[in-house]
Amino acid sequence: MLACCIIFTISCRQAPPGEWVPDPDAVLNVYFFHINERCEACNAIEANTKTVLDKHYRTLIDNGTVKFYSFNVSAKGNRAVTQKYQVSYTSLLLVRPDGTVTDYTNTAFNYAAIDPLKFQDLLKSEIEKNLE
Repeated sequence: MLACCIIFTISCRQAPPGEWVPDPDAVLNVYFFHINERCEACNAIEANTKTVLDKHYRTLIDNGTVKFYSFNVSAKGNRAVTQKYQVSYTSLLLVRPDGTVTDYTNTAFNYAAIDPLKFQDLLKSEIEKNLE
C-alpha cells in the first residue's frame, strides 16, 4: 500500500501554466510526455521510470534534487513545455539545469515493454551519469 501511495505522489506533479522553466533547484528533471491514447509501451515507459525513481532515488526526490513530471502533450496547460522541448508524442527526457537534455525516448521504446529490467538498469545508469 505504501509503494502505491509513493508512486501516486510522484505521478501527480503537473506542469504550471505559462512559460516553462525547469526547476532550478533540481539537479535533474525527468520529463515523461504522453498523448491521450496510450499504448502498452507508453504505459510501460512511465511505470518503469517511476519504479526506477522510487527504488533508487527516493531520497533525492524527497529533497527536490530529482523531480519527475508527467505531461499530457494534448493539454493546453502543457503547451509551453512541449514547445520548449519540441515534443508532440510520447517522450522521455532527462533535463539538467544547465539546459543539457538527454532524450531517452528510443531506449525507452526499445526496452520498457519487452525487457523492463534491462530498461530499468539502463535508465538508472543514465540518471547516474546525469547526476555526476
